[in-house]
Amino acid sequence: MRIDDQLAAMVRKLEAMWAEYPAAVYLPCFYRSSPPRIFIYPDGVRAVVKGEPVLNYEIVPYDLASAGYRELERGAYKVVYEFLPGKKFQVELEGSLFAKMLEGDALVEEIRALRERLGVYDLVPLVKLERVGYRDRGTVPLRIKRLQPDVELPSYAHPGDAGLDIRSAEEAVLQPGERRLIGTGLAMALPEGYAAFVQPRSGLAARHGISIVNTPGLIDCHYRGEVKVILVNLGGEPFRVKKGDRIAQMVIQRVERAEVLEVEELEDTSRGEGGFGSTGL
Repeated sequence: MRIDDQLAAMVRKLEAMWAEYPAAVYLPCFYRSSPPRIFIYPDGVRAVVKGEPVLNYEIVPYDLASAGYRELERGAYKVVYEFLPGKKFQVELEGSLFAKMLEGDALVEEIRALRERLGVYDLVPLVKLERVGYRDRGTVPLRIKRLQPDVELPSYAHPGDAGLDIRSAEEAVLQPGERRLIGTGLAMALPEGYAAFVQPRSGLAARHGISIVNTPGLIDCHYRGEVKVILVNLGGEPFRVKKGDRIAQMVIQRVERAEVLEVEELEDTSRGEGGFGSTGL
């Protein structure tokens, strides 16, 4: 791969920053009219954009989706960067976070593409890129793909409900004690850092003894297959599931990743090793 002198200098500067900072902030030629939104990591490029996923639309448009970037999440982000040595600047951005995971020559080629479309004023160290919440109506984007054209999308029955109703895409009869995997005819994509939890509907449980075997059923943000529900009939009569029936509710929640740390001892608490029934009946 041929690298011109300017690109080689950029790569050397990036490598020096990565040795001390998580990423570099890419300042395009027109950066004074827009806060820093492009961040170059050792494993790829991330960008925060508001509205259409296009960078530098005033000059030479760079469509992120067409260029292979993937949307991770939408929200508000705090950016801390070091514009001059020892002088930190902080800005807050709103929009969608896009990422393109690249390494080696592929990352260098992406830096070349950014330079050709945006120009480059400077590269400065990124101290922190932190998501601080959602500002756009307080919602989480839930992208749904219909696997059957006539199925209904998940929906809230009432304003303020925590759970989205999801419906059966097939007919079935559950005998007493029987469990069955019921398809919904839908696939979905959640933002990174979120998960869906599928739970029984209280009305079905109270009237017919219909529950979910693995309640709550967990759907990770990277799952792209059909959403299915493992119904079980705990009642004493056969239960008919009709296509379009509301069979479960789905709650969308943010989840944190744990950092597993092995330690020699755990701190003492008032409960200690007390387990089931340790606080009485």
